[in-house]
Amino acid sequence: MTIRTRILATVGPATASRKTLHDMFEAGCDAVRINFSHGDEQQREGFLADIRAVEQQRGEPIAVCGDLCGPKIRVGQIHGGAVLLAEGQELVIQREPVEGDATRISTTLGELVDDVTAGEPILLDDGKLRLEVVETRPPEEILCRVVVGGILADGKGVNLPGTQLKLSALTEKDRKDVAWIAQHDFDYVALSFVQRAEDVEALRAILREHNCDAQIIAKIEKPKALDQLDAILHAADAVMVARGDLGVEMDFPAVPVAQKRIALRARQLGKPCIIATQMLESMIQCPTPTRAEVSDVANAVLDHADAVMLSGETSVGKYPVQAVQAMNRTVQAIQAYDDQTHGTAIVTYEASPTMAAIARAVRTILEAEDIAAIAVFTATGATARMIAKNRPTCPILALTPELRAARRTCLYYGVQAVVPRADHAPEHTREILTMASDIAQQKGLAKRGDRIIVVSGRPLLGPDRTNSLVIHTVGEIFS
Repeated sequence: MTIRTRILATVGPATASRKTLHDMFEAGCDAVRINFSHGDEQQREGFLADIRAVEQQRGEPIAVCGDLCGPKIRVGQIHGGAVLLAEGQELVIQREPVEGDATRISTTLGELVDDVTAGEPILLDDGKLRLEVVETRPPEEILCRVVVGGILADGKGVNLPGTQLKLSALTEKDRKDVAWIAQHDFDYVALSFVQRAEDVEALRAILREHNCDAQIIAKIEKPKALDQLDAILHAADAVMVARGDLGVEMDFPAVPVAQKRIALRARQLGKPCIIATQMLESMIQCPTPTRAEVSDVANAVLDHADAVMLSGETSVGKYPVQAVQAMNRTVQAIQAYDDQTHGTAIVTYEASPTMAAIARAVRTILEAEDIAAIAVFTATGATARMIAKNRPTCPILALTPELRAARRTCLYYGVQAVVPRADHAPEHTREILTMASDIAQQKGLAKRGDRIIVVSGRPLLGPDRTNSLVIHTVGEIFS
């Protein structure tokens, strides 16, 4: 069985060897994430070199995503390292750095005191502690009341679920990291703490300045982003449901609803959707997942995510390969059920309505005909992505002359990409059909006598030129 939901795994100390990376991809991994919140440039260069070596060794494209830190706010230094905050007490948060105590602290974002207003909540340490803003005292400090107390240690995260921050999603560190990414071999850049479409557009402008065509994944991890979801999806190339900070800033029952809403809207707009955070969290320490975690992964498949992501499970966990295996087995088990029960959604693509219509036509043909595979000749991968968003129940074979386009498809549902040899480039329809048949057989997606759908454009591989659909019998001879 071809497993269509893709697996994105985070690299780290646990995967700092080519053998482990190779074993992860053999176990079902499709793409990797390098988290710029940890490590240094030398370490990242090592990861990238190992990934590309494994890619060459296996002969299969691998997508690499650089995940930017974003404006993560943390508690400043505290005397003795930690302090007890009692429920009902007052606490001042000031702009300037200070060695904190039980009455006064600072944060890594001095501008916080400018953006919050009275009555808004402030969450500390992943929501374990909760404050309420009582009074703002611009420009130096704010006065808060402790609603839920506990031990607060320095360096813990600060979340502002009800605050519209004026600062950009791109910090100075992010801008330096983007410049570094542009000089290296990355396929995607994930933008953290997106609040508005302008955040995505700012990152795109920086990438263009550096002549980098890496695609942008907008991470939805703030409730305010949900108010701008359509605009963000239109601006970005893909979206990630980043349930870590999103789960802190929203009431916990609202998170699965948000996940379903984001996944559905991404599908309707033809954008890849990744669901992330704590999917197999227990496997950081244990060789098998909990039943609840298995159900969580299965639910992401049923939400029609294009990819599911592993974080600490593969970056620092004891069982990175087993985590990929467990996720792969879960995806496989739910796929057959989903094929029989899920409905269709209207998928649009503003850049090319014809392409969207052909993608829907492919789905309609599959409901009426016995089709083994879909072969798509594509220059950018866009046609393969649109067909994938219609959730066909058979494999999609993307044939592209561009290695970067092939790598990007590693986050597209059900797509396997092949870069044909340059001297084998087809020029006529019969050559297209023959090549599609041959490669589908080589990949084990179809056999002689099977029927496949072949989608292409005239002129062949021209941008936004998808306009041809043929149902072809594998092995058929042309005179």
